[in-house]
Amino acid sequence: MKKLMLSAMGAVALVLASCGEAGRTQEAPGPRPDFPEELQGQRFELRLKGVNNPGYASALVQVRRISVTTMEGYSLPTRLKSRQSMDLTNPEQAYLIGRFVVPEGVDRVKVEVEFDDFGGYEDAASGGVIDTRVAPLRFESPVAYLAERGHAVVHLDLGQSLRAQGEARLLLPSLDVRY
Repeated sequence: MKKLMLSAMGAVALVLASCGEAGRTQEAPGPRPDFPEELQGQRFELRLKGVNNPGYASALVQVRRISVTTMEGYSLPTRLKSRQSMDLTNPEQAYLIGRFVVPEGVDRVKVEVEFDDFGGYEDAASGGVIDTRVAPLRFESPVAYLAERGHAVVHLDLGQSLRAQGEARLLLPSLDVRY
């Protein structure tokens, strides 16, 4: 019985060792590009940062969709990058929410960020939901400004944007865009 048990354990050890060896010899796939290489145009990032925190311990939101269009309304290629909740009370973090490509000849774009229906907040006295259904973030941007650093960072003013409605907060975006 001991020989059978030892033989079985030896076989399992060999199988596991060979699986581990195969994993080490195979090349790990590199990061997948957001857009095909043949897609022409300038590539930019869109980031979100909470500013002017009036004392929230946390203010969590999640992005559902980003949209970038030309002034004429033509949709541009976008990739949503953040599917996780973002704590906008972190003053050191400008969250990457998406990337987009602007073709040559486009001077100005319209950007829209739509949040999931609800987020959450916590302050010293209580906590509750943030109703983010009221209005998306919207702004227009000159492509020349985006090209300076390759990104736009939306500074969402928490003091002005989160309005009390009972225990809940409404997100009425007050923002500034930095390049």
